[in-house]
Amino acid sequence: MASFDEFSSAAGFSSAAGDGTVVDCHVHLLPGRLGESVRRFFDNHLDGPLVYPNDHAVTLQALASAGISEAWNLPYAHRPHVAEGLNKASAQLAAAPPHPSIQIIGGATVHPADDSPERILAEALDTLGLRVLKLHCSVGDFEVDDPRLDKLWKLAENRSVPTVIHAGHHISGETHQGELAALENVARRFPGVPLIIAHAAHPNTVEAMKLVAAYPNIYADLTPRVIDPVAVTDEDLEAHADRFLLGTDAPNTGLTAEACLSRLDRLSPGTRAAILAGNARRLLTNAR
Repeated sequence: MASFDEFSSAAGFSSAAGDGTVVDCHVHLLPGRLGESVRRFFDNHLDGPLVYPNDHAVTLQALASAGISEAWNLPYAHRPHVAEGLNKASAQLAAAPPHPSIQIIGGATVHPADDSPERILAEALDTLGLRVLKLHCSVGDFEVDDPRLDKLWKLAENRSVPTVIHAGHHISGETHQGELAALENVARRFPGVPLIIAHAAHPNTVEAMKLVAAYPNIYADLTPRVIDPVAVTDEDLEAHADRFLLGTDAPNTGLTAEACLSRLDRLSPGTRAAILAGNARRLLTNAR
């Protein structure tokens, strides 16, 4: 696999930060049996092959070789009463990354059927040191405007917690027409929460871009949907350069990190820099 210097020279980009930082805001380093179960799901239901094994150290080595230096680890709760265990595992991984070249930004998760989602998030932030939130509507079978999450959204707003939301419910990971309505409702009611549309709602990117244009607290990541790059136009990326984040979905992806990075090589230097690291760093800096 090409080194970062080789790849950046060929692609013609420079990092957002002068220190060479490139941030992958969508990685799933899931623990133990859950990680194995998710991999079996991909093997059984979706077209492959996937480019990385279900091995944290190998995945991070591949990301590091592509030039990525920080990664947001995003667990997700598939049912109630598992979020706290997932959050602890996420914190442990962030404290001791399996690869020395990549800093792990620990992500938290909750399920609306948990006894107190807002308490779980508060503990994740204040006790475990986690810094972002991940909600997966299809895996957990819920909507993000579920009333049981109202107190959580208030907390997330008060703390400006970056929140990555997979809004679609289709087994393929796709987000279809109308499935962003619940996310728009949260954006309207809690304008202080930075809401990041996972996969730019692929293939429903037209609706996602309308929301990005309409709400200053709505962002989107450019994470591919297994083998499909998201169809966000260069014009949209340039028009809202402060609202997009890089993502790979490693290890459960059919596209390499290099392919995700090369998507940005035709953008203006400022837009490319913002997507590579600037936007992610700003979101974390603003979080309290």
